[in-house]
Amino acid sequence: MNTFLIVSETIYQMDKTLESLKNGITNVITFNLNENTLDDVLTEASYFSMFDERKCIIAKNANFFASTKGTETKKTKEQIDKLLKYLENENKNTRIIFTLLGSADSKKSIYKKFEENNTLYTFKKMTKTDMKNELSKIVNEKGYKIDDKSLWYIINNSLNNFDLSYNELNKIMLYYGKKSNILYEDVIKLTSKSLENNNFKLVDSIMSRNLEEALKFLDEMKVFKVEPSAIISLLGREFKLMLSSTLYEENKYSYQSILKELHLAEWQFQKVINNKRNFTKKEMEQELIKISDLDYKLKSGLIDKDIVLITYILDLCL
Repeated sequence: MNTFLIVSETIYQMDKTLESLKNGITNVITFNLNENTLDDVLTEASYFSMFDERKCIIAKNANFFASTKGTETKKTKEQIDKLLKYLENENKNTRIIFTLLGSADSKKSIYKKFEENNTLYTFKKMTKTDMKNELSKIVNEKGYKIDDKSLWYIINNSLNNFDLSYNELNKIMLYYGKKSNILYEDVIKLTSKSLENNNFKLVDSIMSRNLEEALKFLDEMKVFKVEPSAIISLLGREFKLMLSSTLYEENKYSYQSILKELHLAEWQFQKVINNKRNFTKKEMEQELIKISDLDYKLKSGLIDKDIVLITYILDLCL
């Protein structure tokens, strides 16, 4: 099979795998499946070159591989059937690489097809030790030296997000400009810790219904004396964006039109799409009502601010 699927929790692992799979092919065409259709990809893949030229198609945001919680449409199923049919008679000169940032539904038949044919590249979520080892390897390959204490600081300061850690490390190496020993004091100076990032991380963990992470970031929020109303506001914004984008999609708005209407950058909208996988439309509506009610009670003094978030998190995640 000449068609591949990359499923990764990090952009770094995805890009690294993409480079290896392109395998020297210079004619590379990229589709964004939030904007283009699977039909567009398969039509392009089916074209035969007069000169037998090899071609690589990258189809980003292949969300039909992810869990859809029973919201998979008839159109999506038809598109997947077309892909399965294409796989039976692929264009030998065209390599298709589907990518999904996040996690896939391993029970789907289309996922199993790639698994059975050994064209699936899937990466589990990195542990902190995995992150530290990979960052250390990157530093060594580029000729720098850094101690573990500095690496742990970068990881913790990046909220255990590998892509953020990798970007911070690149920023530090760029600061040095030449191969040398990276000093801990310079790492502290060059790496910024943002309280706002902690707040967003708490909201992200709540949206993914990850109870363990949510409770951890909730504890940090209390240490920094963040007002619960700030988190309630962020949660309300996320549910509004998720519900609004769902309604726009139902009304046949294009991908670019939704970005414009919601005033979002593409990476922000992708986060909204990822969060939507965890909720049905009805659940989004219900949670938005709950958040509005909590906001009113909190501002009116009808609910204890010390328990409002823990109560909400437990209710949502359990």
